[in-house]
Amino acid sequence: MIVEFLGTSGAGKSTFIPILTNILRDDGLTAMSATEAIHSYMRKTCIGRLVCFLMPQALQGPILWRVFSYFIVEFYIAQFALENPRLISYVVRSQLYRPIPWQHRRLILRLFFQITGWHQFLKRRLQPTEALIFDEGFVHRATHMFASESERPNVDQVVAYLKRIPRLDLVIWVQAPLETCLARIYARGLQTRLRGLETPEVVQFLANAEQVVNIAAQYLNNAGFTVIQLENKGDLTTSTSELRCKLSEYWFSQSDLYHKVHSAKILELHES
Repeated sequence: MIVEFLGTSGAGKSTFIPILTNILRDDGLTAMSATEAIHSYMRKTCIGRLVCFLMPQALQGPILWRVFSYFIVEFYIAQFALENPRLISYVVRSQLYRPIPWQHRRLILRLFFQITGWHQFLKRRLQPTEALIFDEGFVHRATHMFASESERPNVDQVVAYLKRIPRLDLVIWVQAPLETCLARIYARGLQTRLRGLETPEVVQFLANAEQVVNIAAQYLNNAGFTVIQLENKGDLTTSTSELRCKLSEYWFSQSDLYHKVHSAKILELHES
């Protein structure tokens, strides 16, 4: 299964990756973050086996990551673009005339295309008992592509983008008050996109990003995606229990769906 996080910057998406990983492992899945999975799968490729044979263990990880980032990912970006031309075309066109500096638009596009390459590479190797976790996958990219300190979020743009992304198995929507998000992003250091902005501009960016998150969550729910809503008020014990409980409900619904489909197939066989 492929899991993505959705939430405003500072909401706590990265905090919940190891928590979600442990819960999924307890449920019997081999759960990995996207970067962990890339390292794992790269070791199984022909290039990976050669690097592991020739290089000392301390150098294997960094070398494999460079090989993937500079060479292999480009192939999978091109492959994804060939399979999803409508998505690629829409993303490029939507970024051309935004009222933000060109270097920011270039950064946003670079990160988006990086995700396409990662997704394509990992999807090709994903096994039935494995779960991949993206903290900033296709869904979260919407907050970067359609929100800024000077743009009012456009519902039609966000929905048009989400209609074109690959289907996901599960989305974890992490929520936190804007004041909390603001305090967290200043505490850890502003990301490249926000550096140089005054505090009121950062606040406006977060407010607009939160609108995009709400638009995305509403669309995903209406479109039949499985979205787990999670409050992150700073008490990780409570949030972890809530996440575990909602995941149990998700597994139960999946099991119920499986039994319905299985029963329908049996009935069809009997009738035939």
